[in-house]
Amino acid sequence: MSELSEQDILSRLTRLEQKMNTLDNTANALIDELESLQTVARELKMTDFVDKFNEYIEEVGIIKEDLSCKISDEIENEQMKELVETRMKTVPVDIEKLKNEYSNLRSKLAELRDEINKKK
Repeated sequence: MSELSEQDILSRLTRLEQKMNTLDNTANALIDELESLQTVARELKMTDFVDKFNEYIEEVGIIKEDLSCKISDEIENEQMKELVETRMKTVPVDIEKLKNEYSNLRSKLAELRDEINKKK
């Protein structure tokens, strides 16, 4: 893989990680705010609002979890893509080495056969 491609992938992974951190921080801030409002509503005996804030807190928690999972999956997909691209570049080299080793083995076997036949 070219150095430019590797840099591009690393750059994209970094951006995804930054997005995930930003979303996580935003969700945490929203949950904190909702919990504060819920406390105020509880003190003012605004039961309907307490229940609604509880629903919102749960909803934000679910969204936060879903987004984290999806972005984590994206990061993992990018890492796997990089692995596949890198391996595709090295497989032909590995095959060539295997062919050369096979050829060397065959010639050594042929030499041994010749020696055995000469001794007979």
